[in-house]
Amino acid sequence: MNLLWDLIITLLIIWPPYVANATPVVASKVLRKRTPIDLGKNFIDGRRIFGDGKTYEGFITGLLIGFVVGELTYAVVLNFVNLTQELPRPTTVFLMCAAALLGDLLGAFIKRRLGLPRGAPAPLLDQLDFLLMALLVLWLLQPQILHLVYVVIAIIITPPIHLATNTIAYLLHLKREPW
Repeated sequence: MNLLWDLIITLLIIWPPYVANATPVVASKVLRKRTPIDLGKNFIDGRRIFGDGKTYEGFITGLLIGFVVGELTYAVVLNFVNLTQELPRPTTVFLMCAAALLGDLLGAFIKRRLGLPRGAPAPLLDQLDFLLMALLVLWLLQPQILHLVYVVIAIIITPPIHLATNTIAYLLHLKREPW
């Protein structure tokens, strides 16, 4: 029962960054305007900084939707369940969502430096970049919440969850590749 409870708390904690990370994929299909964050510029190595897949529209939409959905989820859960476990404060949730999106940008930056084209798989980097940055922010702002067991659970469950949601997005024609 304790492991199940730890899994539930972990999912609650990482839910807002998950939503923030997934939202740009949907936003790219809904919003027609796409302004690359790197504005089409290259880094000193001659390769794009991030690529066309990282846009201002996706970043802003991911940040806002991740924050709002996260806070609404917390409100609903706390309305029905008396949690003794502390959840991230609103400011922390907002910054975790921002960190998740910045982590995804860092992952894209690293992939471009490695010469990987947009959409090319980079196992673990693709799945954990956003998560580790969000957890770092949580650890910096509310370290009492972030128990080691939650970090371990999050790192273990995120790759298969990420792969499953990406496969669903691919089948729904929201993504060009299933990873």
